[in-house]
Amino acid sequence: MHLISKEKKFIFDILIIISILAAIGITYISLTHGIYDVFFYFYLIPVVFIAYTRPKISIFVTIFIGWLYLGLVYYLGLVNSLILPDNRNFANATVWFFVIVSIGVLISIYSREYRKEGGRSRGSFFNSQAGVFSYDRNTLQIQDPNLKFAQFIRYDCDILPNKTLPDIIPSAGERERVLVKVGDNLMVGDIEVGFSCGDNTKRWALVSATDFGEPAIMCTVVDITEQKQAHEALSQANRKLNLLNNVTRHDILNQLTALIGYLELSRQTITDPKMLSYITKEEQAANAIRSQILFTRDYQNIGVHSPQWHNIAETVSLLMATLDIHNVQVTVNLAAVEIYADPLLEKVFYNLIENSLRHGERVTKIEILSESVSDGTDIIVQDDGIGIPDDAKERIFRREYFKHTGFGLFLTREILAITNLTITETGTSGKGARFVIHAQRETCRPVPDHGFKVFQVV
Repeated sequence: MHLISKEKKFIFDILIIISILAAIGITYISLTHGIYDVFFYFYLIPVVFIAYTRPKISIFVTIFIGWLYLGLVYYLGLVNSLILPDNRNFANATVWFFVIVSIGVLISIYSREYRKEGGRSRGSFFNSQAGVFSYDRNTLQIQDPNLKFAQFIRYDCDILPNKTLPDIIPSAGERERVLVKVGDNLMVGDIEVGFSCGDNTKRWALVSATDFGEPAIMCTVVDITEQKQAHEALSQANRKLNLLNNVTRHDILNQLTALIGYLELSRQTITDPKMLSYITKEEQAANAIRSQILFTRDYQNIGVHSPQWHNIAETVSLLMATLDIHNVQVTVNLAAVEIYADPLLEKVFYNLIENSLRHGERVTKIEILSESVSDGTDIIVQDDGIGIPDDAKERIFRREYFKHTGFGLFLTREILAITNLTITETGTSGKGARFVIHAQRETCRPVPDHGFKVFQVV
């Protein structure tokens, strides 16, 4: 509820005085001309005005107006008995006296309660820990900024109403995104917007807006400038670290390549069996270092980019086109479902299939399928190889187990864990491996207008 300014109160006071004088004049003219049925309604006009503008004294003024009406009717009746031919008009005047006073009192009580509630709402509005303001849908003029928003945008509350939305949101794209979304949905939330501040700096906030059907659109603003700056600083630091890692890894791999080459030359020129055994161990150590360096390349890419929704069937289809499956039959039977995961999700399926081909020993068939469960979806990759021993089902996902399986399964669990996806091995030793990726309901969703993806690769 908006407070009435002193200027408006002064105007209303003049209207109250004019309406009272007008009511008195109309009463005199009506009674002197024998009209008894209309003039008393005019006394309700000043009653409504006074109840709206000055509710604290409106009851007393209403009673005064009621007595003024009653006094005029009785005075004119007593002065000239010809004006009021019988006592019924005195009785009617008395009844209308109580009607006017009752209506005035009721309006006054309602107005006071309304203002009290409006004061509480306005207090919550201005003392909110979130920035709040509104803007006119037609002129985009800023209205009713609270103190928190003024502090956020570095302006005085008295200056902000002179600004427009383009003044504080200079980016046309961000501004149009807010305006269009509010126009389409009547309510939008958490739109990231950059604000131009009074101290010539730029600050960031999440803006929510609501269209109440009035000319003014109400907006709330939550400051995310520090989070935005921290994110930018972290991203920049990550870029520098990744660049350093890439350069360092490239140099190390070049030196390892040279080292392995010289070891091979040494093998060709040395005939001493003991020295050849040393060279073999040196080659094994160099290759282990090379595997660890390549592991850092894969691991540093985990979580670098934001997670996204992946169509599992499409992801697996693209992967199958790049794999050499060695005459193994691969059957894919996936529902039309998407899961929310790191962009390296394709690497997950590559690692699982590659693990079956490399360590399954007698694998002839690999099956990739999906199952709907009570709390989400399971994606299953299973084969008919030798399987995983019971005592190794958990250890195969650990970093220290790489000497048996490489880093693939460790990376697989790390990639999935970014979006709270889990993977377990539930196969039977001697009959085949069975890896189950579980996506909870909030991290999976159906793909509309698609059926099951079923195909075989031999």
